[in-house]
Amino acid sequence: MSSAYETLARQGLLSAEETTALERVDPLAETMYLMMAADGKVHDSEKDAIRGAIRGLTGDVLRSGIIESMLSNYADKLTAQGRENRLEEIAERLSESPLEAETAFSLAAAVALADDDVAEAENELINQLADWFEIGKSRAEEILDELLEDRAQ
Repeated sequence: MSSAYETLARQGLLSAEETTALERVDPLAETMYLMMAADGKVHDSEKDAIRGAIRGLTGDVLRSGIIESMLSNYADKLTAQGRENRLEEIAERLSESPLEAETAFSLAAAVALADDDVAEAENELINQLADWFEIGKSRAEEILDELLEDRAQ
């Protein structure tokens, strides 16, 4: 089933519901991917966090194959365009919705925390995301504190 969804995603043959879900979560998912890739190490716990977040955000409309295709696409874009260019495009897409920008920031920070070790590169990206997404320092700290509190519980 996974490989079938992956093939459909690559061929552009998704259902209308899947296409809508993909378009809606794409900038959020790519932000999470950029966080996962920030330290140059991809941990299973981080991939699991991204998969779970995408499934949750889409009500399980997007399956594993589609998600794997999305992650592969993000890797290709990162390699071809670099992180700064990707962040610029994502920030532009999210600029109309401060709530979506905060959601992307929060989800990316959650990915950084997923492996219980926030690398320096991930910490730098968290700060950079706050700037790119125009999230004030105090609001960014509130979001991070909430994530840490939720994680402790």
